[in-house]
Amino acid sequence: MKAIKGCVNRECESFTKKKAYKDKFKFCPICGEELEYVCSDCWKVLEHNTEKYCISCKMNREQKKAQQANKVKAAGATIAGVATVAWKNKDKIVEVGKNAVKIIKK
Repeated sequence: MKAIKGCVNRECESFTKKKAYKDKFKFCPICGEELEYVCSDCWKVLEHNTEKYCISCKMNREQKKAQQANKVKAAGATIAGVATVAWKNKDKIVEVGKNAVKIIKK
């Protein structure tokens, strides 16, 4: 991915609204400050325009992705456990379902 250009003048409206500009722009159209390649998350100036995020934001994203994967694995294990118990007790579950339908109809 490629970095975005943004104004680094903290008093500029472009900076406060985190407005991104295309590569063809060299200067901020609002304040006239020279545009820099910035991180898409924290708006920190980047050394190279080859990466979209700075190192700290990239690490945070990777950690969040790993945490999300762990949550999905845990949820899958829970669902598999519930499905196993439900399969073993399917007759009881069918009976409970029938009783629930009778109660709802009343």
